Amino acid sequence: MDRETCISMCRGLAKAYSTGVRLFEGEQLLFYESVSCMEPDPLGPFLAQVLEAPARAGVITTPLHQFYGFLTLREGWRLVLGPTCMLQESGKEVELLLAMLKVEPARRESYLRLLRSAPVINGDRFAWLLASLATALSGEAFPVEDVWFQIRPASSRAQVLSDYARRQIETADDPEAARTVEQSYAWEQMILSYVENGRTGALRELFCAPPNIVAGRIAYDEPRQSKNMGICTATGAARAAIRGGVPPRQALGLSDLYIQKLELLRDVAAVEQLIREMLLDFAAQVEKLRCPGGGDSRFYQRCARYVSENLYTALRAEEMAAALGYTRSYLCTRFHQETGMSLKQYIQREKAMEARRLLRFTDQELGQIAALLDFSSQSHFQTVFKKVTGETPMAYRRRTRGAEQDMSGIF
Repeated sequence: MDRETCISMCRGLAKAYSTGVRLFEGEQLLFYESVSCMEPDPLGPFLAQVLEAPARAGVITTPLHQFYGFLTLREGWRLVLGPTCMLQESGKEVELLLAMLKVEPARRESYLRLLRSAPVINGDRFAWLLASLATALSGEAFPVEDVWFQIRPASSRAQVLSDYARRQIETADDPEAARTVEQSYAWEQMILSYVENGRTGALRELFCAPPNIVAGRIAYDEPRQSKNMGICTATGAARAAIRGGVPPRQALGLSDLYIQKLELLRDVAAVEQLIREMLLDFAAQVEKLRCPGGGDSRFYQRCARYVSENLYTALRAEEMAAALGYTRSYLCTRFHQETGMSLKQYIQREKAMEARRLLRFTDQELGQIAALLDFSSQSHFQTVFKKVTGETPMAYRRRTRGAEQDMSGIF
């Protein structure tokens, strides 16, 4: 890759991720662009650490829990992205950073505002981005597990989460924060849709690289804020599981159990972990109901994963069998034996469930959704959707949109 191409890629990344992007040849800076135009560059105190790291790709964590990602483009050339948003703001560490950067006293507040405006990019998301770039540049798979992490001690995680909960409380009345809360509602509803549809795997993937969810203030101290959020989530997850087919008594009983567990916890990190476990548990309950015979077998898991990864294609049994190393006859026969439904019925059900998500969370027209999910026609899509869900696509969209408008709000 020549210099001009490298710089063009850096510029595109800066625009796409709204963070600083730099290109170094050895220690010489060849390119730097940042939406915030921070001067001096906040990377300064960590530059040697980034340039001297022996890994091909990696993530550096600063004392303020910001992330810098780096990637070696070719021998001696290193691309550096960051910083991300500050997740921890100890007064001592902020002052130390400003001192190392030699920011003049009159400019400190404005400089801090720029630091706080950096994008929220989870460390795991950074790793996936770097792995994808490395794969594209080399033409060979670069597993995300090979991305090197310089990680602060695990004990800092509780403080990070506590600070995050505190900022939710302190900024709840800020107009910009209010807009973020409104945007977060769509993400929260998507998470609950995964519970409703029993998509445990999709939830687990989401928790590996979570979106930036911001809640309104529902308490005046950090642990209580997190616990109250957990209680609201338990209520929403129970209702989603009931919509997915879990008996109300079972779902509500499980919700009560998790709420009791939440009340026994004392720190934010433990509450956050239990909320994840709870959502996965509710999704698993729905998943077992949807496929009681085969949900735990390796064969079923391989089939379900393949269907999930290829929902937007034609999904033919012959191609699926070849990809999984089975004959068509064996695949179809065993799938029916383990699940009690034909492979065709399962594929139609999964496509209908994905269509429900698109109808609820996007404004795409029926013809567009039918084409996306590779139905032969819009009428075929409508027929399959009604057979699986018991209502037409438009009736489902009107019902769910109306319910959301009338809803006073769980979150």
